[in-house]
Amino acid sequence: MQPRFLIIGAMKAGTTTLYEDLAAVSGLYLPPEKEPNDLAYAQADTPEGVARYMAKFAAAPANAISGEASTAYAKRPTYEGVADRAVRLLGPSLKIIYMQRDPIKRMISQYHHLQGLGQETRSLNEAVTQDETYVAYSRYDWQLAPWRAVLPETQILIVRFEDYIANRPVIFAQICAFLGVTPDQRPDETHRNASAGKAVVKPGSLMAKIANSHVYLYRIKPLIPTRMRDKIKALILPKTAALTQTLSDKTRADLMARLAEKKADQ
Repeated sequence: MQPRFLIIGAMKAGTTTLYEDLAAVSGLYLPPEKEPNDLAYAQADTPEGVARYMAKFAAAPANAISGEASTAYAKRPTYEGVADRAVRLLGPSLKIIYMQRDPIKRMISQYHHLQGLGQETRSLNEAVTQDETYVAYSRYDWQLAPWRAVLPETQILIVRFEDYIANRPVIFAQICAFLGVTPDQRPDETHRNASAGKAVVKPGSLMAKIANSHVYLYRIKPLIPTRMRDKIKALILPKTAALTQTLSDKTRADLMARLAEKKADQ
């Protein structure tokens, strides 16, 4: 069943938490694969790519509203052309949910996440000043610009991570209303995918190959309750250590200046 909504990001702004909450709602279907990311790539425009993407929603119940969550869809300049491709393939009635977070805290969480995966070896202050993606992924208006160019504002919902965590039932009900469903239970109060203490699947490892396999994602994972999966991961996987580094005042001021400068240029 063709997806009718996308959670497009931002990275490290609570998309996993929202994904888990929405996946439990009757009347909605989100595939067990969070971050399929298909629409970020030109292959999605091919007949084979379309078939592969749509197959991920084949298990959706009749009359369910399907959607998915991929933060690559709001990661310019790493991925460009996503909004045009999404509307071309999924139609102009597509709805978008974009979660945002304090931009500096989001950058720090991105660093912590990548460090835990072994993909970031620089110090915090070096990384966020040397790698433009840290600032780029926090330029929320810029990330939204391609989507606003192809969709009306009534089909774009912006959710602040801080609001969602502080007032979850109310904001969750508003999100469900935006999607056209009524929540049939209160969302879990836990924050999913927090970087500190997170069970880590190292990219390229045997565990990563298993966790990302179609058999696990679409046949095994749906049979295991979320809490049980969390317990299993906590037992067998290494955990991300607490982040002990802090931003210097100079780095923080530089990042704020760059965000303000970029915003003025938009």
